[in-house]
Amino acid sequence: MGAISMNVAVAQTPADAVATQLRETVAAIDELSLVDPAAADVLLAVDDAALRAAVDNEPDRPLLLLPASDSDDTPTDRSTLLAHLAAHAATTVPTITRRVLSVQAGDTATRAVRDCAIVTTDPARISEYRAVTEETTLTTFRADGVVVATPLGTATYSRAAGGPRLAPDTGLAVVPIAPFAMTADQWVVSPPLTLRVERDDAVSVLADGRAVASGGADLTVSVSVAGSITVVDRRRLGERGRNWKNSNESSPQD
Repeated sequence: MGAISMNVAVAQTPADAVATQLRETVAAIDELSLVDPAAADVLLAVDDAALRAAVDNEPDRPLLLLPASDSDDTPTDRSTLLAHLAAHAATTVPTITRRVLSVQAGDTATRAVRDCAIVTTDPARISEYRAVTEETTLTTFRADGVVVATPLGTATYSRAAGGPRLAPDTGLAVVPIAPFAMTADQWVVSPPLTLRVERDDAVSVLADGRAVASGGADLTVSVSVAGSITVVDRRRLGERGRNWKNSNESSPQD
């Protein structure tokens, strides 16, 4: 058996079946030890719910984002990622800093790591939105909704809406959802950013996929940077030939 070189902890306990699989996977890797969060070198976040909980707790150690399922033998399945993690000491784990967004929707304040969105409450209903940066109107458009994504988030929901992939620290992607136009513009902006609903349609505000507020005409959603978290750079986790500690040279998909 190899010497244990890495202490890991689960940031938030996932569903029972996933938790059991995760414990079994960690136990099968000699170089990993499952410990209490206070003693961990790396925190494991399984699915976005765990990521949100970890962000709310302001972790002071890197987060390794793990998929909720482990059915594929790919570079980003849980078993492969944990095996790559076990090859490192705590001081050589490649990490990258990701922005945490502050989302203010009316009287509701929350935070997001991937994205925030405004969508019409009724499916396939169009509303009108205005995007403002530094007191200057960037654009107005009609669409089912709009998503504002961090570089981390541009690999998920905004990508499905046709948005671009962004490298770390390049700004925020503003992407209309199902726009009412023959050609749809998209924007990459520096925060802060304000979105406003221009028509009297019922809309919902989502932060990292969870509904946090609702409203109608004149609802404003302000997006700014609230801080940052450190996550394990999954793309370079399997590379041992270079010390990637605290590197910002990474793809949007961690």
